[in-house]
Amino acid sequence: MSETITIPGYTVHHIIGKGGMASVYLATQESLNRQVAIKVLADFGDPNAEERFFTEARTVAALNHPYIITVYDVAHLEDGRPYLSMEYLPGGDLDRLKGKAVGVRYALELIRQVALGLDCVHKKGVIHRDIKPANILFREDNSVTLSDFGIAKDLSVNTELTQAGISVGSPSYSSPEQIYGQQLDQRSDIYSLGVILLELLLGSNPYKGENYAATVVNHTERPITDLTMLQPSCQALLSKMLAKQPEQRHQTAADLISDIDALLGMAPSDDDQTTLRSAPRRLKTTSDHLQWLKKHQRLGLILLSLLIAIPVLFKATYKSETDRKIDALLEQAETHLADNQLIKPEFDNARYFYNQILALEAENEGALDGLEDIDAQLVERYLRRAVERFEETQLNRPKGDNAIYYYRQALSIEPENEAALTGLQRVVTEYVALAKKSFNRKDYGMGLRHARIGLELAPDNQELLELNEKYKHKSNALKRFINKVFN
Repeated sequence: MSETITIPGYTVHHIIGKGGMASVYLATQESLNRQVAIKVLADFGDPNAEERFFTEARTVAALNHPYIITVYDVAHLEDGRPYLSMEYLPGGDLDRLKGKAVGVRYALELIRQVALGLDCVHKKGVIHRDIKPANILFREDNSVTLSDFGIAKDLSVNTELTQAGISVGSPSYSSPEQIYGQQLDQRSDIYSLGVILLELLLGSNPYKGENYAATVVNHTERPITDLTMLQPSCQALLSKMLAKQPEQRHQTAADLISDIDALLGMAPSDDDQTTLRSAPRRLKTTSDHLQWLKKHQRLGLILLSLLIAIPVLFKATYKSETDRKIDALLEQAETHLADNQLIKPEFDNARYFYNQILALEAENEGALDGLEDIDAQLVERYLRRAVERFEETQLNRPKGDNAIYYYRQALSIEPENEAALTGLQRVVTEYVALAKKSFNRKDYGMGLRHARIGLELAPDNQELLELNEKYKHKSNALKRFINKVFN
């Protein structure tokens, strides 16, 4: 089947990934002029596959979390194959770190972000069942995003699209119970995440054997790999995550996050609210209390006022451990914002810290306002660079540093930005002029190239459509002539 597809409302550029179940294309959603990834199910006549595909779309669409990929739309192609449109993440996936042992803190930060996403997934009654590096993608600020819920299972729905006793997922990262095809819960995802953490720290996956059978034995029969080369704290964490029996692992993603926080120096302080306090002394009897108040009426009123005011004051000034974490993260975010470290360096930028706050408190106004400020600054930065590249006639080259790229980056944040829309129109006008210039000197190949780039930006531009149609046959005639001469 051809790798080219047509979807109304989208300009499909090229394929960016292909697996046994589906292909993924880079496209531009024309209504919002934003880049998206289009996932198209392979056509192999399995009705259950389509049901799983739409289950994935519904599952992800119901989730709203900084570390979970966003789904925009789901529908069918003209040939009947289902597709879903989702956010495009150009940073690649965790496989880019394969073969490299990374630092402990970096690895823990990565795993913590995935665990935060999993915590949201699990609380919705869903298990992922395919946690592996290829399904953990990087955003522009190098934060990670959990993707590919193609074989996720909604525990609240009493259906199963895979047969009992059949393993699902990727063997190199599958839990023992997953390999045996047993009933799964959130602890299976935690095991898979433990394998990824081990691989990040060691630089290789010790469970992966020479063949499927060897990999299965490593997960199910052989003891956990030697961890003595790691820090004792990491040994304890991994021993728990990778326990063969689910009941010996972290029972929830929240439990795992708590242990990782402790390793990252974020453990609760000694003055936490759980510290025991002495009980207040009781007056001997109610009558004694009344007699004392009559004798010291003025002093009693003062004391009574204090007894009322102290709890109110305590409630107004008391901060929980979560509040203290949010305050610390907010301070870090504002410092990086002031230093213009909006999305870089990774794990140490303003957007990262604001997203950490939202993972703790989804409606935190300070974090939401901060992210709006970052978006505004990024839009301004992209527009400025777009104008510079336009003036340097770097319209679509080099990749990732050209006028079209920066205008689209601005529109991905603010789809109705007038300056960006006007800028892209100027680019289209420039391509009209370049196409005409090339055609006038009978360079039909270059002229058609300019016309088609312009049409990718403005598919309905009549001038470009006419130029493309007018000179297309001349280019084809020239090619036929050259082929005939050099037959």
